[in-house]
Amino acid sequence: MFKTVLCAIDGSAATEKLLLYVMHFGKSEHTAVHIVHAYQLPYHYAAIEGYDTLIAEYHHVANGVVEDARRYLAETGIDASGEALEGPAAEVILQEAQRVQADLIILGSRAPANSSELFLGTVSQQVLNAARTPVLVIP
Repeated sequence: MFKTVLCAIDGSAATEKLLLYVMHFGKSEHTAVHIVHAYQLPYHYAAIEGYDTLIAEYHHVANGVVEDARRYLAETGIDASGEALEGPAAEVILQEAQRVQADLIILGSRAPANSSELFLGTVSQQVLNAARTPVLVIP
């Protein structure tokens, strides 16, 4: 049914739970799995000495999040592609879903952390509101 599933991860403890669902889709549907991790660089520190080192570490950690997920899925027999991309999470997820022509987006959900998230919406809510493809939100 689904040819390509995009799995959006954030590297939190909930990522493992999310990957269990992805694993089942990959095995039962023979679906191509693409993992994406969105992150934002701390531009407000750009004038501070050592900023280049900080940025390199952000890239290293973000790529590690994707590699860990790919390794986890590979251990279960799922060959997944993936990448870490810089930018606002909802935008990155939606753009990547369009780029890989995803038939389904899978992502996690959490309660809003503060009043601005409550007003503006969490990443999962933003993706649900704007996606042109089915979205599976894992609580």
